[in-house]
Amino acid sequence: MFKITRGNATRTLLSVLAAGALLTTGCTANQQDALYHKVVELGRDAAGFEVKNLLTTDVNMTYMERAGSGPVVLMVHGFSANKDTWLKLAMELPADYRLIAPDLAGHGQTPAPDSNSYDLVDQAERLHALMQKLGVSRFHIAGNSMGGAISAIYATQYPDEIQSLILIDSAGVDAPQPSEFIQGLAQGNNPLIATDEESFETRWNLVMHKPPMLPWPLRPALVRDTVARADINKEIFDDMLATRERLLNINFEQQLQDKVHMPAMILWGEQDQVLDVSMVDVFKEKLPQAEVKILKDIGHVPMMESPVETATVMSQFIAGVE
Repeated sequence: MFKITRGNATRTLLSVLAAGALLTTGCTANQQDALYHKVVELGRDAAGFEVKNLLTTDVNMTYMERAGSGPVVLMVHGFSANKDTWLKLAMELPADYRLIAPDLAGHGQTPAPDSNSYDLVDQAERLHALMQKLGVSRFHIAGNSMGGAISAIYATQYPDEIQSLILIDSAGVDAPQPSEFIQGLAQGNNPLIATDEESFETRWNLVMHKPPMLPWPLRPALVRDTVARADINKEIFDDMLATRERLLNINFEQQLQDKVHMPAMILWGEQDQVLDVSMVDVFKEKLPQAEVKILKDIGHVPMMESPVETATVMSQFIAGVE
């Protein structure tokens, strides 16, 4: 049986957030930024993570690792996100899980790669190099959005390494029904790239149906941090689109069907406005062995919007695989 560890760490972190909000009313931008980074550090500590670095194929990759004697889970974040996307989920996963959460090249604390390529196949190869250097030959892989596509690519390239594939609102196939995000792209607008405070708010509300609490001193710091990444996010997104064409040319969906036979789970937020829930049926067709779980009233990032439910679903699934 598995055990969910929840509550105390989350309450402690929320208490710190509330105290910070009360004590720093009227604080400067520098103070806001310092508080934001301190809260992130506290979140990592509460989740049991240690931040480390390893040289992969062409970049010095920053990643978080939580030691554990149980299942190993590699967690792959989405476009314009970073390793801290997984903090709330990690607090709810069983304490014996060994968790590895990298910053993909060009994201978070991992710099641009020497190759200047953000091709998703290259991103998968960097993760493979990371896991080889960590000496992990068998593990579960969970990816959200772009990270789901990278995880699926990894599973087609190295299927013998993957104990299970967990796709969380994953890119990688075409949606039968275009989402609000896809419709925006068709009109020449990319709402996932924030260039100012207004577009940040649009992005925030597009990505999450139930956004987590973000006290005032932290919100402007996150806005500045997100907007500062606009240029590199455009580069990454362009490479992601180029990868999509590459995957179409090699019939990636057929590769999924032919090569990915390990246990799989398709986990989706019913209210996802970025990647429509209709994509579940496409993935299920290619991965008939997959379990499917659709979360009601949840958007594109279930691990942030509903970490307890997401952790419960994932833990039950992994326990069945183990």
